[in-house]
Amino acid sequence: MSFIAIMMLLLLRNFRVQATSSTNIGFVTSPLLHHHRRMHSISTASLSTSSHMSWEMITNHQSSKTVKLFKSIHKNKSKRNESGFTIAEGVRLVTDILSDEQSRRLVKRIIVSESVLNGQSNNEYQQQLEHWLNVVEMESRQSKEAFASGSNTEDTIDPVTINIGTDQVLAACSGTVNTQGVIALMEIPKSLDESIVAKTANESSKPPFYVILDGLQDPGNVGTILRSCAASHVSALVLLPDSCDVWNPKAVRSAMGASFRVPVIELNGRVGALAKALDMLDDCGIDSNRVFAATMEDTGDGRSSIAHYDVDFDKGAAIILGKEGEGLREEVRNAMGQGLISTVHIPMAQGTESLNAAVCGSIIMFERMRQLSVIQSANAN
Repeated sequence: MSFIAIMMLLLLRNFRVQATSSTNIGFVTSPLLHHHRRMHSISTASLSTSSHMSWEMITNHQSSKTVKLFKSIHKNKSKRNESGFTIAEGVRLVTDILSDEQSRRLVKRIIVSESVLNGQSNNEYQQQLEHWLNVVEMESRQSKEAFASGSNTEDTIDPVTINIGTDQVLAACSGTVNTQGVIALMEIPKSLDESIVAKTANESSKPPFYVILDGLQDPGNVGTILRSCAASHVSALVLLPDSCDVWNPKAVRSAMGASFRVPVIELNGRVGALAKALDMLDDCGIDSNRVFAATMEDTGDGRSSIAHYDVDFDKGAAIILGKEGEGLREEVRNAMGQGLISTVHIPMAQGTESLNAAVCGSIIMFERMRQLSVIQSANAN
């Protein structure tokens, strides 16, 4: 065979190897080359920049310390308290959190799936998520440079770690059956100090209004109440002992970002919890007779309960919502019987036994909002 023929055969063989390796058909690639190709495919997908090239890949859902941290926070309240972290998951929720500067500062780590990054989607929130991931990456890079040069200030945010995870990794980190492909580790905001609560109430242009949860246990109910609090300008949510952990990831998911917008006050100590709450409200200018325990129309103690639309919400007030099934604790019922606090009910059609706690609370919150809106419109005219 001539020299030229041999060279042509070698060139043809080399061309076939390159073509085969580029399509990954029938050709064994090295892990490094496979990783490079996977990262390249992500960079040419829906994200508009190459910032994610620096995002570390998590592939092992069993041995990863990050995955183990996410799983423990999902399952264990004591781990949430110890670490100071909670979890937010889902494209819409994480997008809403990242788009708000205040809540974005609480994000410490984000894991996004390969399928989300590779997918071409017309979903509005997925497109927004891609944008905000790039914003977070840019801000984190600037923060790292500021800390390295010593030019950081109080306003410099902590860098956020963004990881790319396999679908198996996201499933292991998630608390839902069908993960949406993105999950965030969030710093839990500190419970408000009572002195700050009073200061904020006294400086507000609107009459203060507080929602007090007395032992509510269902995370879905608590999340719904938080959403209503955020939507109706409630001053703060107050938790009496034995109430559901508002930082339970299920409650965070149900609240759809409201957890990070509504101030939360946790009162510890089962004995005297109501008295402590009443003292705090008094400092906010709310007398105990302006504290309304939500009850049935007949309170059972011979006292009349006020319909929610007959309460004058032009003044500071608070409502107490009792535990599902069991209702209000003995300390609250005793305060009702002694006339120390007032009662409120929502008139219902005959034969209706009761309303869900979240529905009851939401109706009262929006009745207050309606009254304040009417007053504001009347004053404007």
